Amino acid sequence: MGGNPLGRQTGIPRHYSPEILHPMPREKIPVDGAVMHGLDHWRAYELSWLDANGRPGVFVGEFLFPADSSFLVESKSLKLYLAGLNNERIKDAASAAERIARDLSACCGGKAEARIWGLTDYPDNCLLADYALIDGHLVGKIEDGPDAGLLETGDESVVDRKLRTELFRSICPVTGQPDWASAALAYSGREINEPGLLRYFCAYRSHAAWHESCAERAFHDILSACRPERLSLSLHFLRRGGLEINVYRGTAPINPDQLLGRDARQ
Repeated sequence: MGGNPLGRQTGIPRHYSPEILHPMPREKIPVDGAVMHGLDHWRAYELSWLDANGRPGVFVGEFLFPADSSFLVESKSLKLYLAGLNNERIKDAASAAERIARDLSACCGGKAEARIWGLTDYPDNCLLADYALIDGHLVGKIEDGPDAGLLETGDESVVDRKLRTELFRSICPVTGQPDWASAALAYSGREINEPGLLRYFCAYRSHAAWHESCAERAFHDILSACRPERLSLSLHFLRRGGLEINVYRGTAPINPDQLLGRDARQ
């Protein structure tokens, strides 16, 4: 594999170069003895190659990584890898998906999956239509970083809730650039105080961490502070350089059939 291109000036590869993919060790965040399931779902909007006659095509790619793989694939290296396919002759979408899945699996140290969609057959549906927006609550002071002490629950009555916020933002730990996301939370248990939950998510605005680490820290903090019977959390980051990253974590196994569609921001 190549070195980490993040933060370095790099040219656009003119040829297929799987060695450019760069693995980064996953940050393991303990969850107090609980089992955490999940997957990382990436969408690529600038996917292209040449067919057998040399005619270019444009596609949407979906890449799935298991949350327990040994490594993350560094996103800039993936953008460069995909750019290297632009002048490659590939028989069809199935062949492209097989090649990409093989290369991503080798990089992440787990079994990655690749799906390729034409622009007219992508199964597009609303991302968070049945999740209640909590952004109308007053936040007041925004903390300098996530604080689990902001998370509180009510009485012993058990509720089922699906909540979302569009105000999540974190910081890239290398470039210092902002990473915006929609956050979605579904749980069963004692009712979580919504103003405190919103204030907790807003506190990530100055927090420098990878997407996956942000999701796992939030999952850990909510699980530890609120003790829900069931919890699923997903962060849906907006695209940069044609790549969009969606991180899913939960107390129950998550399979690709449960992935949420795109919303207006994506």
